[in-house]
Formats: sequence, structure tokens, C-alpha cells
Amino acid sequence: MPLKIGRYDIREQIGRGATSIIYLAHDAFNNRDVALKVAQQDVFRDPVNGAKSRKLFMNEAAHAGKLNHPHIVAIYDAGVDEELNYIAMEYVPGGTLAAYTDATKLLPFDKVAEIAFKVAKALEYAQRFGVIHRDIKPANILVAKDTDIKISDFGAALWSNVTSTQVMGAVGSPRYMSPEQITGRDITHQSDIYSLGVVMYELLTGKSPVKADNPAALLMAVVKETPPPIVQLRPGVPPALARIVERAMEKDPKRRYPNWSDFTDDLGAIYGSLETQPEEISDTRKFNIMKGLAFFGGFTEAELWEFLHFSQWARFKTGRALVEEGKMGGSFFVLASGEARVYKNERLLGMIRAGEPFGEMPYIYDEPRKRSATVNAISDAMLIKVRADALKDASEDLRLRINRAFLRVMAERLARTDYLLANL
Repeated sequence: MPLKIGRYDIREQIGRGATSIIYLAHDAFNNRDVALKVAQQDVFRDPVNGAKSRKLFMNEAAHAGKLNHPHIVAIYDAGVDEELNYIAMEYVPGGTLAAYTDATKLLPFDKVAEIAFKVAKALEYAQRFGVIHRDIKPANILVAKDTDIKISDFGAALWSNVTSTQVMGAVGSPRYMSPEQITGRDITHQSDIYSLGVVMYELLTGKSPVKADNPAALLMAVVKETPPPIVQLRPGVPPALARIVERAMEKDPKRRYPNWSDFTDDLGAIYGSLETQPEEISDTRKFNIMKGLAFFGGFTEAELWEFLHFSQWARFKTGRALVEEGKMGGSFFVLASGEARVYKNERLLGMIRAGEPFGEMPYIYDEPRKRSATVNAISDAMLIKVRADALKDASEDLRLRINRAFLRVMAERLARTDYLLANL
């Protein structure tokens, strides 16, 4: 094992694939751990598949930094020459979804739906950049923690907006490939929808939807054979969830989900009935709530996911003080549901409704501040809390978006004050 590759100090080997070795390494310059994917040069020299393997590796390296999404593994750097080829990417320590396709380790239904929702949203984001992943499978979905996932390995991806030559034809893992991939027809994002459907099928049943004794029979089964119904393999699966998966896996793209939005809408619609711990607020529910709140009106979906990562959520009963006048605080808040009243020196100043922020002075002044008023819930409420100092680690795009949101809120408050003064 090498001690150093480029500027990266090698810690240990953490994985090995058909064409590369993955090392845990440390980037001293940026003070962060990375996963360093190093190509096996002898694979590139193979007379049969070497050229294709090199092209797939170069395809992934060439698009470093072009997809920035909380649920896509970030690629930081790439080094490509005749002697050494590597890709430095975000290190995700929790393994892959492959561990949860084992029939003895299946996840709860709500967690499967939430993971699928996040994968779908990330692939919808990629589609906006003209990207079709082409190799969605459990081993390419990394688990950071619980349902916090990251899609990896865009080496097989098809980019519609580049001029360089790309690997065409049946690229991917046969068990998860769509029928149109296998038969060499033109593919769209619906091919990735099919592959995600297969992943969900395995997560729900612990079984593959196709069985075959050899590679040729496997390809034929994907194209021709109808998988056993999910509820037949696992009777406890909610029928509505099974129908979503089976529609995603339709052989004919015309019968499949036409777009990611319809797919995630159906997942969101059934999610509430799947939750096993109703006292918790799932990331899927948080995301959908945020999309409907005025404060987040200008946020992209990627920015919403990033904001969610920095936030804490809690429910409060009627009459509970959300912040108290005179106490020090280092966070700001957005009321996700319910209503609250604002008091100063026990005098009513105004109302806060769902979608409105408050307590933003620690963020604006970049330091903890004494609260200037008390905010009391006048109904059951759901509150989003964000530590102002934590946002120093946020992307520049997210910080700019938050700044604009607060400027808009302040302008609206000034307009209301002017109106009240003019009508005294």
C-alpha cells in the first residue's frame, strides 16, 4: 500500500472494485478525509476491456465538481496521467445499501420510502444537468447515517451536454439495467427510474426481481420476465408502496413513471401512513414542509436539502415559550406550523405565522445576542431551529440564499410598519 498519492496521505484500504482500489486518505491542505479511488493500471492495459474501463474512469474524473447536491458524493479532485489515475471524493463512512438487501436486515418501510425519495430527488437534480446515471444499484448508494444517503460512481453516466466521446451501449450492472439499456435502445431518465425501482424491490423483499443461471439468461429475464409481486414475497408490504415500485419497474417506459416528480409525489403522498415513529419528523416530511413555507420560496431543492442538514426540528404545545426575552441565544428560527405571539415587556407586538422566521439577530451579527422579545406558541407548533455559527460550514450559495430571504423579510416588516404608522 502506498504511503502518499499526490497530496493525499494514505490511511488504509477501504474497498476494491473490478477496476480500482479505494483508500481512506487525508488531505492535509484542506484538513479533511477523502475517499481516494485509484485505478488499477493493468486493467487499462487489458486488450479486450481496457479501453472501455479507461473511458469510464476518465468520464467520472472529467466531471469533478459539476454536480453539487447533498445526496450526491462530491468529487473534489482528479489526477490523470500515464502512470497514475485517481479521483479524490467525499468520504462516506457508513457502507452501502447493499447490506440492507439481505432478507435478515431489511429496513422499515418508511425508511425505504425515504431513501428512495432522496435518491429520486438527487437524480432529478442530475437530470437538469443532462445526466443519466445508468448504474443505480445498492452498492452505488452510500449510507452516511440512518436515511442520509449519497449516490456515487457517475463513471457510467451519460452526459447530454458534453462534446467528448462517451461510452455507449449496455453500460451498467445487468441485474439493475432497464430493458431498453439491455436491448440497446435510446435511454432517458426513465431508465434510472427503473433501476431505482429494482433497488426498492430488493430493499423491501430481500430478493432480486429476476433469477437466472447465467449472464445471457439474466439479460433475457430482465427484458421478458415479470417479477413475482412484492406482496407475494413479503405480505406485510403496504400495497400502495408495492404499486409505486412495480410501476417504476414496468418493462415498457410508456407504462413507467414519466418523470421524477410524479414518482416522488406518489412516495410523499403515502409516506405518512408508513411512519413507524410518529413522534419523529422524517427528512421526507421536513423537505415537503419547507417547500411550502414562504421563507424558503426562492431556495433550490439542493439548497433545501443542505439547509435541512443544518436544522433541528421540534414540536411544541400551545402556550410554550419558544424564546424568552433577556436570554442569550445563538440560533434563529422558522415557524414550520402553528402560530405564535411576540411580546416585549409583556406588551403584545405582533404575530408570527407558519413560514415566517424570527430570532435572526445572532445570524446577522455573527455572534450570540440577548433576545429582545418573548415568543409564545398560541397553538401546537412545529419549529425549525438553526445555529447561526453552524452555517459557517454551509455553501456560499446557501448563505447567499439565506441572506436574500432575510432581506426580503426585513423589507416586508418595514413596509408593514410604514403602513401602520401612516394609519395612526
